[in-house]
Amino acid sequence: MERALYVALGLIVGVVVVLGLFVWQLDDEPSLDAPTTNFPSVNHDPDVVAPFTAAWERWRTATFVVEGTWTRTVDNVDEPFGGSLYTAQDPPRRLVTRLGSTVEQIDDQLATCDSSSDDVIAPPCVPGSGVSYDERVRMEMDLVREYVSGDARFYDLAREESGCFRLEQVVPRLAAPWGRWAEFCFDEESGALRRATVRRQTATDLEVIVSIRTDVTDADFAPS
Repeated sequence: MERALYVALGLIVGVVVVLGLFVWQLDDEPSLDAPTTNFPSVNHDPDVVAPFTAAWERWRTATFVVEGTWTRTVDNVDEPFGGSLYTAQDPPRRLVTRLGSTVEQIDDQLATCDSSSDDVIAPPCVPGSGVSYDERVRMEMDLVREYVSGDARFYDLAREESGCFRLEQVVPRLAAPWGRWAEFCFDEESGALRRATVRRQTATDLEVIVSIRTDVTDADFAPS
């Protein structure tokens, strides 16, 4: 895995839970209005590091199927562009598609990746075989902790009243895993990332999940 996370993120809002095993449809639709390029500053709170990393690790190890949208709005361009996203996860299996293309497919120690673009938010995977799913997660979590912990951290981190996490870049870097500013919102019931915003140098990426279910079957891992 490269030292920087390739992230385009994204995900959901307002979940209706049906006994935790059926499809949850979310109330809010992603807005296609041009987002602001000015985001609230973040005052770093060291006490938020533990809950943030715990939420991130739960997201990478939970079982769920999510569907949603990814949208990029480029500065000074009127029309955003984007498309669908889909993730099926039941460790050690994971399938991720973005804009109709498979960017990650893992089955224990077999992995394929297409993560060369910053159009993806979470580190898609560690390329190559011979690394277990648990090891992939461990390597990823080492990076996540490095990005938000200590005096040499990449990002200041805080938690909102809504429960979402906000991050702001401490010092400009060429390889900025979560852009200049980011917000991550995790679903309490499933552990999935339900919404993410990443402010990049000249564009803003938004991922919004519109449905979540936790009853995962073999059919969910067949690329469409």
